[in-house]
Amino acid sequence: INPDIKISSLMIESSTNCRRSLKNLIDQKDLKDRYKYIFGAIANPSKKTIDFFDRPYMASSTFKSNIQEISTKVCITTAEEISDMLPPPYDLIKCDIEGSEWDFLTYYPDILRKTQYLLLEWHSWHDGGGGLDQIIKRLQALQFNIEKSSNPQPAVGRQGQVGLLLAKNTNYKS
Repeated sequence: INPDIKISSLMIESSTNCRRSLKNLIDQKDLKDRYKYIFGAIANPSKKTIDFFDRPYMASSTFKSNIQEISTKVCITTAEEISDMLPPPYDLIKCDIEGSEWDFLTYYPDILRKTQYLLLEWHSWHDGGGGLDQIIKRLQALQFNIEKSSNPQPAVGRQGQVGLLLAKNTNYKS
């Protein structure tokens, strides 16, 4: 619709399965210097690294799904690294981090304060332990209003529920 508007994006990905595709994407002539990529994880930054379970199917995450899975250590991306790679403000953060959303809401509040909208895929098994209600309460504490929400759906391949939220920062100033 608006080809003259140049959007910028920062992608943070922990999966080694996605590295080559993301590097190829950001190296494309039209995207170079506008799209950036960090190989890292969203988690408690005081830990420095986290075990990551790369799966041959979607839903790789920091959560072990069976005892045969082998993890790799991945560096945890800090809020400072995010801001350095792509300075705020942010129009939209799209967050699909397979259960680490609670860590994002807990350990990256400075990033969220500088964000107008958050599109969040949530999982009921997040580290906060309180499912969707806990995520909504945390978003409200961060001054986000839920604009839209999908109905919770049963998770595939494990116990629990998943869904999507679109939240708007009521204190956002660009």
